[in-house]
Amino acid sequence: METHEQPGDSEGRAKKVIIEPDTVAPLSVVNETLQVKFAEDVAAQATRLDDLAKQLITLCIAVPGIYAAVLKMVAGKDAMVPREDLIFVAFSAWLLALGASIAALLPEKQAVDPDSLTEIQGYFYNTARRKYVLICFACFFSFSGIVVAVLSIFLH
Repeated sequence: METHEQPGDSEGRAKKVIIEPDTVAPLSVVNETLQVKFAEDVAAQATRLDDLAKQLITLCIAVPGIYAAVLKMVAGKDAMVPREDLIFVAFSAWLLALGASIAALLPEKQAVDPDSLTEIQGYFYNTARRKYVLICFACFFSFSGIVVAVLSIFLH
């Protein structure tokens, strides 16, 4: 190891000691494997969130259809629809959830320097964060729609 000392300044600050290694030891197989797995996991976050968004799209399409079928079956031909305003709110919430789920699947254009490791890592983190936020909104609106739909049945 080499040691370099930088002189103190005129204001009486202490000297800085810089230690530079003569050689760098290669990573062990375990550490190298851990680094590779970490990089793969960071890169795969967006894919896992895409799968979740696809499931939410299925849910956002199925739940309103099931609700409409059950409502028609329970209400019959001559019955009045209970609380039309709540039904409108429920279907609007499901539509917002569907929109947020679809938006999570859409790609976002980002300028990334392929030679900068921090920009590449930031790209994966930013993409996953955007998808995560949109999926959280979709879950909130989907659950809200279900709650309002149940309330519309009991508050007629």
